Order: sequence, then structure tokens, then C-alpha cells
Amino acid sequence: MSDQAELSVSKTLGEDVYRRLRSDLLSGRLKPGQRLPFRNLSATYSVGIAPLREAMSRLASEQLVDFEGQRGFTVAAVEAGDLLELAKLRVQLYVDALERAIRRGDDAWECEMLVAFHMLEKCPRPKNDGSDGDYDEWERRHERFHNSLISACGSRWLIKFCQTLSEQYGRYRRYVTLEMSASEAYWTRVQADHKKLLDQTLARNVEAAVEAAREHLEANIQQLLALYDERSLGEASAPPGAKKAVKGAAPKRAAKMPA
Repeated sequence: MSDQAELSVSKTLGEDVYRRLRSDLLSGRLKPGQRLPFRNLSATYSVGIAPLREAMSRLASEQLVDFEGQRGFTVAAVEAGDLLELAKLRVQLYVDALERAIRRGDDAWECEMLVAFHMLEKCPRPKNDGSDGDYDEWERRHERFHNSLISACGSRWLIKFCQTLSEQYGRYRRYVTLEMSASEAYWTRVQADHKKLLDQTLARNVEAAVEAAREHLEANIQQLLALYDERSLGEASAPPGAKKAVKGAAPKRAAKMPA
């Protein structure tokens, strides 16, 4: 095989293992704080060390893994401070994108929102039984719905940043969704939030749609902080690898997330 062909194969393997690792990191299949030795990863993902190095370097640049000298790579921890920073940026950018989309959206945009909402409503609720299939499908449909709302904003960079923040926040969202999977009150609230957001967006009511988006996004943050608070923030049933926040870093459950 020529050097050029070998390079091409290596790049293909690197891209494949990068996508698989990224999916497992964002979905929580690889736990926060978990060590990632190359020997184990090579066996699990059936790939050599060189493609793994390339993939881990990319994931480190996205802050999904950490490199700790002699200890090597570990899955990035989840922290209350990081959660709040992600949440604040996500709300700001999503609201901006939604406002633009409402002013620019056409009939095709409205149709995609309706289809995405219908698909999400029909999706079985995730179960907290250790399986990934139900949650993964719900997450795909949930992301499609939220992405559809901002898809007409006219800025590919704004859409990309919103999607990146949502993916990063997905590590926390998974915890809330599965923890509350048996709560009728939680799902009633989530479904009502989505319906209100859709209705106000379709009505081209910018102010009401923005308020609905803020309420929905912030309610999820408060739910997660409440769960942390009930368990001494980072202890007991908190996500594996979660770091206990510095005193005062996380607001009480009734507090409003900073705008």
C-alpha cells in the first residue's frame, strides 16, 4: 500500500473512532472521570493507537476529555459551575437564533417544526433501566425539534454554536431525563413547554416565543440543580464523576438562572 493510501485509511479510521467516541461521551456511556487507556480503547473500538491519538486530541480540544500527564486521558468531569456557564450561553444564543428564525422563516420551516414536534410527541419515553436505545432515540428527536425552531435564522455559525452547546449540555440533560423518567408531572411540564414554544413560534409572536424558550430551557437547569441540591451536590446519586461545587456556585432550586 502506498504512503498516500495508508494516510487516507488512517484518516478514515481516525474520523470513525472520533465520531464513535464522541457519541459515547455525549450520551454518558463513557462516565465522567473514567480513565481512557489506549489499550482498552483499542480493544473496544477495534482500532490502532494512531487513529485513537488523533481522535483523543480532537476530543480534548472540545473539552470532552482531559489529559493529565502520566495518567493519560480521562472523561471530562461534570461540574455545577460548568453547567451554569453552558446554560447561560445556550439560552442567550438560542433566543437570538429563535428571534431571527421567526422573522425569516417560510412555509417549509413551519412544516419541519410541525413534523419534528409530531415525531417527538410520538417517541416513547426514555426508561431508567440501564439501556440506551430509548433515550438515544428520544434525544435525536428532541434535538431535531429544537434545531427546527432555529433552522431559519440565516446564520450557519449561530446554528452550529447552538448545536455545540446543546450537545455539551446533553451530558447533563441525560441525567435529568432518566432520573425523572417515571415522573408524570415532569413529562407533563416538558410536553406543555414544547407545545407552547411551538405555538408561539408558529404564531410569529417573538416576545412570547422567546419567553417560552427561556422558561423551558431554564426549568431544566433548575430541575438538575434541585436534584444536585437534594443529594449534597455531587454526592450519592449525582452523575458519576461529578465534582462538588464550591459553596455558593450553584443557586438554590428556586433561584432564577442568570439571563
